[in-house]
Amino acid sequence: MNTNYVMIVTTVPTENDARRIAEQLVTERLAACAQMDGPIQSIYHWDEQIQHDSEFRLSVKTSSSRIGEVFTAIRSLHPYQVPQLVAFPICAGSVDYLDWMESSIQTDGKTSKKPNL
Repeated sequence: MNTNYVMIVTTVPTENDARRIAEQLVTERLAACAQMDGPIQSIYHWDEQIQHDSEFRLSVKTSSSRIGEVFTAIRSLHPYQVPQLVAFPICAGSVDYLDWMESSIQTDGKTSKKPNL
């Protein structure tokens, strides 16, 4: 079981918000990649009421050692007062993909190569 990597999930109100956050995380090498999907429908409690909203989901792949940095970066860019920030361990993955992830989040100037997907 490999627990060196995680997928962090958050939701945002617009596709532009998702794209902006994803691009910033990848540019800063806090994430190897980020995927957006939506719109999705979210139902939740807020201000003592049940809310129904259309949102976009952002899934971010990174090292488990960088969870705090990624959470901080997302909070600084996120439009919500209380953003969803949850991390799921990536318990297994192909060696090639995990090597690519590792090289993509390096900050020592190494160039990552695209994985064979």
